[in-house]
Amino acid sequence: MEKYYDVDLTYNEIILLDGKVNEKAQKVINTAKLEYGFGFDNPAINKALAESINSGKLTWRYKQISNCDYCGKKRDYYTYARDSRYHRKGEKNYDSPKHYSGMKFNEGFVTMQGYGDMCTECFEKYKKDIIDYIIENDLPVEIQKNDYRVTKYIKDPILICYKCGKEMRESKMGKHHTMMGDGYYPSTCPNCGAESLFLGESHKTTDKFVMILNPEFK
Repeated sequence: MEKYYDVDLTYNEIILLDGKVNEKAQKVINTAKLEYGFGFDNPAINKALAESINSGKLTWRYKQISNCDYCGKKRDYYTYARDSRYHRKGEKNYDSPKHYSGMKFNEGFVTMQGYGDMCTECFEKYKKDIIDYIIENDLPVEIQKNDYRVTKYIKDPILICYKCGKEMRESKMGKHHTMMGDGYYPSTCPNCGAESLFLGESHKTTDKFVMILNPEFK
């Protein structure tokens, strides 16, 4: 029976294992090498950039967080305002945590209250540097819309037609009106003309994508 041990290794220790481990462990090492290569002094940013290269997108979401590891904002709780049978005035109420304005990189549909990557003050110190790094190093990443610079690349998802079974890029598909009539969505296979309609058959999504140049980038 194989045994696994949960240990913390430095980057230099991880590199010593490069090419000497099983496929699953090698993927972890490859990710560590990628993250370390970005060179930011904030590990959350290096991790976010590595995730973005794999997913094709860099996003961030502002949210309330309980602490920030980069500027000393500690996890804390509000205190009781008055005495009661079970507590005294001034004692910490562990059911009422304090929160700070913060953010989370590449957060999906599931979000955890209180958890994030850093506070907004720290993020603002790095934000422009992150965007510049992606663009100036020609990383194939679509950057979330922001008030600083336009993304150089756009992620173009690949779907599979339910009728002819061929792959198609979302940008090449025909468009159809939304139910509310307030816009369009990619619906029509460019190969056979099959349409993906509300309450009808739908084209299959995949994890594959290509990156295309953004015509608005200058």
